[in-house]
Amino acid sequence: MHRYSVQIALSWTAVIAIFLATEYAIFMVNLFWIIMGFWALCIAVLPAIMSQSVARILPFELLCLIALPFFLYFLPSALGLKNHFYYENLLRASQVMATFFIGFVTVIDLHTYTSLRMNRVFAVAFTVMLTMTLSSFFAIGDFISDAVFGTHTLVSNDYLMTNLLYSFFGGLIMGVILAVYLGRMPAERLRRFGISRIGDAK
Repeated sequence: MHRYSVQIALSWTAVIAIFLATEYAIFMVNLFWIIMGFWALCIAVLPAIMSQSVARILPFELLCLIALPFFLYFLPSALGLKNHFYYENLLRASQVMATFFIGFVTVIDLHTYTSLRMNRVFAVAFTVMLTMTLSSFFAIGDFISDAVFGTHTLVSNDYLMTNLLYSFFGGLIMGVILAVYLGRMPAERLRRFGISRIGDAK
């Protein structure tokens, strides 16, 4: 029982970290991170809302995955390291990671808390499609921002294609990890966190 109490505390700590990073994104008026922050918070607290229990929350390792790209976005900005040569690459990596990590956990929530049921092959394909959709949605937003407001978000066509390629392979890898992760998680841990196992196709 103590072990699960620690895990629950770690999960809520990750949620608080995501919330603080989202507040920072609102302060900086960064639309990408505002949207991803609210999305991440929704999928993070959905289990607690559905079960009406703070003990029923996603496992801490999933929430730490979601929190990681927010940490990569928040920390360099907060420490005033924006002028360092690695900042742009780090920011780009954090944005790509956010799409496929959040897509990964969204699939788990959809499988567990809706009538949608997935086998392992479909779970992988759905994760890839969701991450690609997220990347495409924000790419369109960047294009509109550049055209209407004169920003320079899309540096080049190669930059855009590389981001989409990263999202595809990232989504593919996370989809495979999703199937293995839920397939091998002990039944007792699944029950405690209220997660449904993804089974094989019938």
